Amino acid sequence: MKKILILLTVIGSVFMSSCNEDTFLLEEPKDDIFAENLFLNYDGFENGLNALYALVREDRLSQNNVTRAALWQMGTDNAFVNGGAAQTDPFNNYNDLNSENSLVASNFNLLYKIINSSNLIINRAETTDVDWMGGNEANDLINQNKIIGQARLIRAWSYRHLRYGWGAVPLSLQEIDGTTYRNDWERNSIAEINAQMEIDLTFARDHLEMKEQTGKVNSAVASTMLAELYLDMGEDSKAETEALRVINSSEYQLMTSRFGVNVSETGNAFSDIFDNPKPEDGNKEVLWVMNNAYADVVGSESGYVKNTWTPHYGKDNVLKKLDLDSLYTYNGGKGAGRISVSDAAFDWYESFDDRYSEHAVKKYYIYPADEGATTFDIIKYTSTDFDEDSDLEDNYIWPWVRKWEYNDPVVFGNASNASQYDDQMFMRLAETYLLAAEALMKQNKNDRAADYLNILRARSNASAISGADVTLDFILKERSRELVTEEYRRHTLVRTDKFYEWAIMYNPRLDASKVNEYNEYLPIPQGIIDANTGIPMEQNTGYN
Repeated sequence: MKKILILLTVIGSVFMSSCNEDTFLLEEPKDDIFAENLFLNYDGFENGLNALYALVREDRLSQNNVTRAALWQMGTDNAFVNGGAAQTDPFNNYNDLNSENSLVASNFNLLYKIINSSNLIINRAETTDVDWMGGNEANDLINQNKIIGQARLIRAWSYRHLRYGWGAVPLSLQEIDGTTYRNDWERNSIAEINAQMEIDLTFARDHLEMKEQTGKVNSAVASTMLAELYLDMGEDSKAETEALRVINSSEYQLMTSRFGVNVSETGNAFSDIFDNPKPEDGNKEVLWVMNNAYADVVGSESGYVKNTWTPHYGKDNVLKKLDLDSLYTYNGGKGAGRISVSDAAFDWYESFDDRYSEHAVKKYYIYPADEGATTFDIIKYTSTDFDEDSDLEDNYIWPWVRKWEYNDPVVFGNASNASQYDDQMFMRLAETYLLAAEALMKQNKNDRAADYLNILRARSNASAISGADVTLDFILKERSRELVTEEYRRHTLVRTDKFYEWAIMYNPRLDASKVNEYNEYLPIPQGIIDANTGIPMEQNTGYN
């Protein structure tokens, strides 16, 4: 296991290049890409940020048979492990979760790798004599602050995961190299972590534009993250201010009308959001998008979100008898069914809510009725019926959210492949609306909170509510209705102190014998504890 707090590399392998053995020991090996030669001008820092974004993109890639993001989603109220594996099965029974879990460790390690990479960029941008290529002193400062602002926001993004995943964690703000080696890390308090996140996000908010180049973080992302952070800190008025700053900006708006590539097909405005994830597609709701490219393009990544959330329906007794390439092509691509949305979460929708329509939730499978595939038959319906917990293991006909469907746009036969190369949203304005409503509700401004929730609900034709309906429980369910499979649900439940209560109440695989109150936080990886030989690092309560 990597001793990530001690042996961190310079932005992973991204900055490393092959070298000629004969020239490697030259005093100034200018042909090698490393920090001293890269961070000389604005373009060099832009390349460094590209490497940083590549690390963030690993959130959506495969790790231990799920996405890394699955760690923040499964084993909660609205998501259970379906087609499990060794490192995910403990989230159906937390008694089996321990400090050797490799999915927990790989996320912890990656987050500190991102933090160290962010620190490298921030520290060097603040101290190094750099050609910022602005043409004058004022523009030079703008360019410098744009670099620092992005790196600070991504550092805060990483600490957000750590705070909600593990609670108190070491706070590292300096680049770690051979001269800054440490083996005596202490765990800083949640208050200290939050305070640093506030500093970083405020800087990003003030020095980035509301919209930046697609794929980059921006001031709107910073304010949305600040809104959530202030809710965590009990600063509800500040949370309201940050959320409304984004909502009232002319740069963004909820998508309430049909648009994009499938506008001529049956569907609704909600489903169009996911078919058209980029601003260039007409999506005015997306705040932060993960750029990707097709498989043969340098820099593309094979995503794993579809495989994580879509059941392996090709193994169903009826469906497996069909031509699987055709089956997968006309039903959103093949999945592995690692995680499923809980039956409770599906029950939270009104039947006429567009977010629960056949365009948003897979309710049946179709198959061509003729050779030209001009008409289709319904050949199998999905179902949430089950009698025993065992019925939920490798359940091939469980319904699923269609946000992550993907078919190879070039090769028909690739529909059975696990890989996906689409652009995906990291954050959208709907989440900002939900944070605004929560901030208002916590200030006893329930009527105003209902106004923002109704704007969101009207987009999906859900029924209107009144201020009397607005409670924390209602908002948590509304977050699931809107953001299920998108939001880091564990973060929300930990922040609102609902993890244990709601996991027992709503997860069909969990009860009081399989989850404990202390499971709201994950175990500190054993490799980290073992490597910290200077002083003992305390393990989270309940784990050994």
